[in-house]
Amino acid sequence: MSKKSILIIEDSPYLAESLVDMINIRGFNAMMSPTGREGVITAIENKPDLILLDIRLPDIDGYEVYRRIRKDKWGAKAKILVLTASESIENISKNIDLPTDRILFKPNWSVKDLLDRIAEELK
Repeated sequence: MSKKSILIIEDSPYLAESLVDMINIRGFNAMMSPTGREGVITAIENKPDLILLDIRLPDIDGYEVYRRIRKDKWGAKAKILVLTASESIENISKNIDLPTDRILFKPNWSVKDLLDRIAEELK
């Protein structure tokens, strides 16, 4: 059985690299994209089992990344978790159709919480 893959679309190199290392240690295959445009291309080309998506990105925001991925046949059903530090549930909900249990606020979760959530999502 091949390793489950996770794409991290995150512009903070420190956070993205840390997540890649920790996710890989847990036995998954993690990859990262530092920009929204690159994230869309990487997602559609690689079809990861799960996407961790930041909202604040340097080129196009996570809302637009989400919409572009969802337009793709594979992306319409892709598993996406939003990671954000600055957006409110209300703002996210009005910009993308994503259940609130798929939104994680960066200051409110530990790495262990996130890794447990990833494992749960990819059962």
